[in-house]
Amino acid sequence: MEQQERRMLGYVLFPNHTEAMRLYERLKREKVRCTMAPTPRECSVCCGVSVRLEQVEDIPRVEEYARQEGVTVDRIEQLPVPGKSIW
Repeated sequence: MEQQERRMLGYVLFPNHTEAMRLYERLKREKVRCTMAPTPRECSVCCGVSVRLEQVEDIPRVEEYARQEGVTVDRIEQLPVPGKSIW
């Protein structure tokens, strides 16, 4: 039996909570499936809040929206969905 590929989530990391909220609000207006989330331990070099993206395919759009809004993004990480699906 072939092992299934694990689905990946995107985590947008920010220098502060304000930047996270600004981008989150834009993503919601654009119907990007995302949520505010604690920053995973694997990425914990930022303010502690991240925007979790359900689909890593949305990352290029998210980067463009951040640029348009003038939002500072530290980086975007991709991590496998932990254990059971959170969606």
